[in-house]
Parts: sequence; structure tokens; C-alpha cells
Amino acid sequence: DADEPVFGPSQRVDFELEMAFITTDANHLGEPIPIDEAEDYIFGLVLFNDWSARDIQTWEYVPLGPFLAKNFASSISPWIVTLDALEPFRVESPKPVKKLLPYLQSSGKKSFDINLEVFVQPENGEETRVSKSNFRYMY
Repeated sequence: DADEPVFGPSQRVDFELEMAFITTDANHLGEPIPIDEAEDYIFGLVLFNDWSARDIQTWEYVPLGPFLAKNFASSISPWIVTLDALEPFRVESPKPVKKLLPYLQSSGKKSFDINLEVFVQPENGEETRVSKSNFRYMY
């Protein structure tokens, strides 16, 4: 609630639970990859966290826009789960609310049934689940 920025640790750190793709092959710069060929370029998936300092971000936004507070750190899981290993968990993607643009339209099962949970445990504190979802709902 200060009128001026105050130096010190962030008081409002948050993160976004995300999944990231690890790619194996490269396309030529500027050359699009058709969506139905995308899996030919994907080795596997990892958990991904995008960390933000929301209190610092408030000071950065106006008039400059977001800088490092919006994403001051990223972390990924220490393992990669290959698409081959995920094959038994392949499911239909959610039906889009609006028709997707042509370059995003795909055929076949393109999602995976992966349960996702986030737990936070403060130092010397109890572990608390703060999020529960499933990757199958992403598109």
C-alpha cells in the first residue's frame, strides 16, 4: 500500500502450473509446422512453472508495461515423459467453444489424461493442495 516502491522481498509471488513440450527436430526459420505434423517434432512433455512477483509487477505496468516481475523465473520438472510413454493416456481434446482458425484445426486424439496437482509447503509448515486439474481439458 506504499505510494513509492519499497525495496525488499516480494510479498505476492505466484506461479502458473503449465505443461511444456520438448522438441526434437527443427523447422526452417519462418516455416510453419502444420498442426497434424506437430507430434513429429515433439519428444515429450514436462511440468513447467512460470513464476511472477505480482506486487513488483504492479509498479512495472504503468507506464512501462511488464518486465521481469511478470516472469522472473521458470522451472521445469527434472524428467521428460515421452509421447510414446503417454500413448496409453491419449484422449479426445475438448470441443472448442468457437471454431478454431484453420491452422489450429486438427484431427484425431490430441490430448492426454494427465492428473495435475499443486501442493505448497511453507518452511516448517503443513503441505496444502492449492490446485487440481487435468491436462485433458487444455486445447
